[in-house]
Amino acid sequence: MSITAQLIAASAQRQIGYVIAGIVLLAMVIYWIFNWLDGRHETGAEVELAANRNINMTDEEMETKRLDLSLTGGLLTLTVIAIALPLYWLGEPGRHEGLIEFTDDQFVRQGEELFAENCAQCHGSANGEGGVAADFAIVDGNGVYVDQVQWGAPSLAAVLDRFSYDEVKYILNYGRSNSPMPAWGAPGGGPMTDQQIDKVIAYLAHEQQSSEDIAKGVLDGLDGAALAKAQADNPDMYARQLELADMVAVASDNLSRLDADSADAAALQAEIDTMLEEHGSIIDELAALGADIRTAADSDQIVMGELLFNNPASAGAYGCARCHSAGWSYSANDFPTNPLIPPIVNGSGGFAPGLVGVSDQFEDAADQASFITQGSKNGQAYGAFGQGDGGGQMPGFGACWAEDNAILPRIQSDRIEGHCEGRSGILTTEQIEAIVAYERSLD
Repeated sequence: MSITAQLIAASAQRQIGYVIAGIVLLAMVIYWIFNWLDGRHETGAEVELAANRNINMTDEEMETKRLDLSLTGGLLTLTVIAIALPLYWLGEPGRHEGLIEFTDDQFVRQGEELFAENCAQCHGSANGEGGVAADFAIVDGNGVYVDQVQWGAPSLAAVLDRFSYDEVKYILNYGRSNSPMPAWGAPGGGPMTDQQIDKVIAYLAHEQQSSEDIAKGVLDGLDGAALAKAQADNPDMYARQLELADMVAVASDNLSRLDADSADAAALQAEIDTMLEEHGSIIDELAALGADIRTAADSDQIVMGELLFNNPASAGAYGCARCHSAGWSYSANDFPTNPLIPPIVNGSGGFAPGLVGVSDQFEDAADQASFITQGSKNGQAYGAFGQGDGGGQMPGFGACWAEDNAILPRIQSDRIEGHCEGRSGILTTEQIEAIVAYERSLD
């Protein structure tokens, strides 16, 4: 039964209770009024008013319609009580469940308000494709300012498919170092209480995408990853594309200041047209190269693994590069003229450890695939030699956590219930194996 139907049922039962209580109160008032009126004419000495001094009615006087009416009224009252009270008690479980669902609904709504005030400015909508932390200042290893970037904030539409409740709460409490994600919880020095953090997580749980949408998002992102690989494999061509885009922007701004009918404007427009033609030609060529890469990935496990590793869908939430490749989150390759921003090197390490030599960190490929499937555990070292720090912030890409996170405190939305049926997690076993093959090739 929906919460609306339960609330309507609870409201109807409450109205019946109010009517019964009103009838009883009205009867009491009428009874008091009649007794008060009967008592007004009783005057005289106490000896005359004493009950044992009055002459009572005879049996003939008492056994009349007055007695019948009194007995009938008492019987009706007992009948109403006998029927109404069990009905009220039978409805109590429904009212209790309705109150719980109403409370949970309010919990989620308050979480939505907190998310809108504090999280949406970077992450976008809770069930969307992610957002941007605008104008984030990056610094070098010495803390010296390097540049302002547009840092891609990951989508949270599948966050409870990658992390457990405790892990999500840890991230919200303490934030993410070397990124725009601040500490929001009081334990990390943030402004939110423990209950507010739970409300935000409850709202996220309510807004999680379906398994079908997640699987589709993973596949849809491969085209973008293939194009990014084509750009990275042809840095001079891509740098020229970016240069032309900047030149067109500057020239267009200058053109807007000229008289549209002047010879200078005509000459500048011709230059812009030439640059746009070259720019478009490069875009088409890179797109063709990207399409070839995407096609090759269907028959080449390592190429497929590289595309999955760099999957840009949902701002990198389904891939690995967002954490394991420095500069990926702010597209470092888009700054070819800034020598302080090196190009992206896959697996070079960023928020997460570097992956060069990862084959030495796990006993074999199966062990590494198992780790990617389950993720790390807070306080537990990982790897063949226990070299992992045990921070618990490596998500599990092949284990479905959603149903474990559904009761938060009792959130059971249609998108969560049965969420894990027929699938293992965000990535399939074959996709994880492809990622492992690619990461081990980085050696």
